[in-house]
Amino acid sequence: MGRYRVSRNLEASLIDHIKQKLEEENWSNISVEKSFARAYSTALNMTNGAAVLCVRASDTNRIRAEIGTDNVVRSELILIDVFATNDGQRLDLVDFILDELKCGFPYYQYETGLNSIDSKIQDGRCTIKNMEDRPVNFNTDKSSLELPDRYRHLISLTVSTGKVE
Repeated sequence: MGRYRVSRNLEASLIDHIKQKLEEENWSNISVEKSFARAYSTALNMTNGAAVLCVRASDTNRIRAEIGTDNVVRSELILIDVFATNDGQRLDLVDFILDELKCGFPYYQYETGLNSIDSKIQDGRCTIKNMEDRPVNFNTDKSSLELPDRYRHLISLTVSTGKVE
């Protein structure tokens, strides 16, 4: 049995949280992926009303917890790519996600088997230290872009478990 490390736990915890919130609020036809390639290929096949979210851990910043030790506190940059089918859906999804995440989300530790997650145990709560979002601008006419890129938006979150490592 394996165990995810912190970055993968953060990704998986955020994906689980977003999926739960989308379900609770009756959002339908929204896929949540952790691989950009898979999210993009899913987005290429979107029909009207569908959307894809891609959650991925990016840069990590480790700040010394105290002078004289090797202990650090991690801040992780998490990127959420939003692939929507129109501007209204894009804006609504971004606002919904940011509103649901501003209070943080549960942090889980995941145990894995050969090809699946066997269990997850809540081990604290993630704090959102910073939230930014912006539409992805390719500096070209939207009508000449593939549908996934036409209504794309990027959310950047700085996340911390607050735990000393």
